[in-house]
Amino acid sequence: MTGGTDGGTRATTRTGRPLACVVVNPSKPRATAAVRSWLEDELYEAGYARPVWLETSVSEPGTMQARLALAAGARLVVAAGGDGTVRSVAAVLAGTGAQMGIVPLGTANLAARNLGVPVGDPRAAAKVVAQGVDLPADLAWVRTEPWSDPDVDPDPAPGSSPSGQAGSGTLTGRASAAPPGAPPTQADSQQLSAEAARAVRTIQRATRRPRQWTRPTLGDEHACMVVAGIGFDAGLVASTRPALKARVGWGAYALAAMENLGSPRMDLVLSLLDEAGQRRVERLRARNLLVANGGRLPAGITLLPQARTDDGLLDVAVIDTVAGLAGWSSLARQVLPPYAARYSESGRSLGRVVLRRGAEVAVQLSAPALVEVDGDLLAPTQGMRVRIDPGALLIRRPAT
Repeated sequence: MTGGTDGGTRATTRTGRPLACVVVNPSKPRATAAVRSWLEDELYEAGYARPVWLETSVSEPGTMQARLALAAGARLVVAAGGDGTVRSVAAVLAGTGAQMGIVPLGTANLAARNLGVPVGDPRAAAKVVAQGVDLPADLAWVRTEPWSDPDVDPDPAPGSSPSGQAGSGTLTGRASAAPPGAPPTQADSQQLSAEAARAVRTIQRATRRPRQWTRPTLGDEHACMVVAGIGFDAGLVASTRPALKARVGWGAYALAAMENLGSPRMDLVLSLLDEAGQRRVERLRARNLLVANGGRLPAGITLLPQARTDDGLLDVAVIDTVAGLAGWSSLARQVLPPYAARYSESGRSLGRVVLRRGAEVAVQLSAPALVEVDGDLLAPTQGMRVRIDPGALLIRRPAT
């Protein structure tokens, strides 16, 4: 495959051209022969050899293929697929100095949107891969605490149907991280107990549907390019039907959102290391919590206007609403154009958003909840930790 190396780490082919490898998800409808041809032609015109194509599978979503590419000495490794493929490749390339390209072929394509890579135009994305500039980008790493319920298998085998009674669960570390402010009233405690019971029922409904939870990308951590979500966000991912997503794209998430308007409220403790290096601990209530490395979503939605992929910080949004359509409609008016991210933290609004920033974030929950990372569903958890690895990636982006 290779005819030589520069410094012993990057290969050139027998023609003297540098080697590029493409990690592609062949299950994506957009992964067509035309897309392959465009990318091959663009890379060849830019001076690369014809790329080596490495296909992903359900059991090998991209990390193994990226390792093979590095072992072969590839100067450029391209992720052609959805956000799952992108984050799998990114996990392996982090800290190596290898150049990474993205051809977005998925539904949400969050990483591409936040990095400025063309979405919905594979040919334009291929041109960026071949002719763009290499710029640093951060990578987040997510670790969760699996929820243990004797009647609900946290990692059900295909075809199984877990069921049973609600588990109680504990709030790990809560005694040592007492939140500021007065304790809840008896009425508050009763309300939270009811919400916790609803949360457990939500988990049980999700686990009755045969599924394989997403495995950690490396070690016990999940690589995260853009966002990790707990609560409504993860419920939306769990409710989205793959067949519908293939037919209508992002609209499938909108339909799933309607099914989750009554998402249970979570009682949580948020601990973060802020920009000044100070530890901040708060007790909050929310129906959704997002820890993000970027704030741009499809449909022109800018959820976190300060979030950047290269600032070395995580942006946190703690979102609470009145249950049902009224509350989420109030929130939508704060998120959708032309009022993007003009949030209200006052109690007068039916939808309330609390924004925080930090280099490390820890969340502890009083009841289990689903978690999603870049659109991939993780097993139920009662705790999550997120750290940022500044400048870990070198990603090919538009020159202008």
